Parts: sequence; structure tokens; C-alpha cells
Amino acid sequence: MDERPFRQLLRLYLDPFALFKNTAVEPGALEYNRRHRRMLLIYLRRWATIAVVCLALIVRLAALARGQPLVWIPLAALEVLFSSGLCMGFLSIAAYIVLGLDY
Repeated sequence: MDERPFRQLLRLYLDPFALFKNTAVEPGALEYNRRHRRMLLIYLRRWATIAVVCLALIVRLAALARGQPLVWIPLAALEVLFSSGLCMGFLSIAAYIVLGLDY
């Protein structure tokens, strides 16, 4: 069983670049990152799922928000998480493409 703290496990689960090496510091890091770029597709799927779930919840909460002003608070949080999901998904796919380029 993994005895890592929850914060570190959460970072490994959500941060697409947590397992990649720093190319400015470590020799051979670029080749390592290129060999392991398929991991980015898993993170793309995770963040896309987060974005879709947030969007579905936003649609449901939007109807409630008309009559309940306090519903705007979780609605705003879901919108931020939805935007983060889109950004992280696009960032993951962009890094996947760039790591696949031969230059």
C-alpha cells in the first residue's frame, strides 16, 4: 500500500507533468519525456471527464440559481473547475504533440 500523503497523491493524479523530468537540469530528460509522452493521454482523459461532469452540473444548477442566490457560489466554483479542465486538457494534448515532433 502506498503511504504517500493525500496531497502528493492528488498532485500525481491531476498534474500531467509531475512524472516528467526537467530538461534544463537532467541530461537525457528529453528522451525520457518523449518515451513516456503517452501518459499525457491519460491526463487528457481525466481532465476531459472533469470538464464534462462540471458542465453537466452547471446546466443542472443554472436552473436552481435563478431562484436561489446562494447557488451562484458553487456554480461559480464549477465554472472555474470546468475552465481548468479545458485548459489542462488542451495543455496535455499540446505537450503530447510537441514531444512527438522530431527536430
